Amino acid sequence: MAKIRGLLGLTKRNILVYMNNKGSIFFSMLTPLIILILYLLFLKSTFLSSLEHAATGLEKLILAKDMDQFVNGILLTGILSTALITIPYNALETIVRDREDRVYFDMISTPVKRAEIILSYFLAAVISAFIQTLVVLFCGIGILLLNGSMYYGISDIICLVGVIFLGTLSSTAIFTLIMMFFKKMGTCSAFMGIISAVSGFIVGAYLPLSEFSRTIQNVCNLIPATGITVLIRNFLIGGVLNHMDESIGGVDGGAFLHAMRENFSFNTQVGSSTWSLNQTCIYIIIVTVAFIIATRIIYPRVYNKR
Repeated sequence: MAKIRGLLGLTKRNILVYMNNKGSIFFSMLTPLIILILYLLFLKSTFLSSLEHAATGLEKLILAKDMDQFVNGILLTGILSTALITIPYNALETIVRDREDRVYFDMISTPVKRAEIILSYFLAAVISAFIQTLVVLFCGIGILLLNGSMYYGISDIICLVGVIFLGTLSSTAIFTLIMMFFKKMGTCSAFMGIISAVSGFIVGAYLPLSEFSRTIQNVCNLIPATGITVLIRNFLIGGVLNHMDESIGGVDGGAFLHAMRENFSFNTQVGSSTWSLNQTCIYIIIVTVAFIIATRIIYPRVYNKR
């Protein structure tokens, strides 16, 4: 019972440290905000052009409002996917800050084990990032529903929440391991700059992954964050896509639906293999568990050094 109280106490402390740092919260949402600004400036027209190209000859059958909702859903997918990268990273900066300020050495002077210390950082980041991303999700869904129907039900919302949780776990597991090797906040912040710059491309927030070479697509699709994006995309805007296909009534033999799923990466493709959504989930879970185990093994060794 004392161990649980110690773990919960450290977890609460780490959550409060992150939540009280307004700068960390702002920078955790900086990349999603950049995506929103770029979307308003030119990304929406870029995605609409791709959509209209795929719908050539079918303009009279597909509602313009459905096209607009689809593109708006692409925007929300990009915001959520990048948030699931940047928020856990910023929440985990507490590890490096505590090491730099030597707060960590106060922790190890208590009866709490090293494994419980790193677990408290992990749990705090998962809880903080999950709650923060859920707020973004429901605000985004609310705005989309005000603009028109998204054609999904309560089961899709539940699946979206589950995917957000899985994305939070996977990103936190990966970044927890990476954080162990940073000794200074300067290095940590520099790496954050790199993460912010490339995350939008990795998840296809700036351009669909189909626009890149097959080699780049294969590399990106092996990153769990890209798989999470695929899952979010299916549950968030799959209903709109299916409704557009129903509006066509099969006159194109399913060509439009196939082209859209290919152009906007509704499935994970690695090499010549196309993964189902379940296979994507399994892969993400395996990678997450592998990183958690690696952290459990490496953390005590790295942090034994003063």
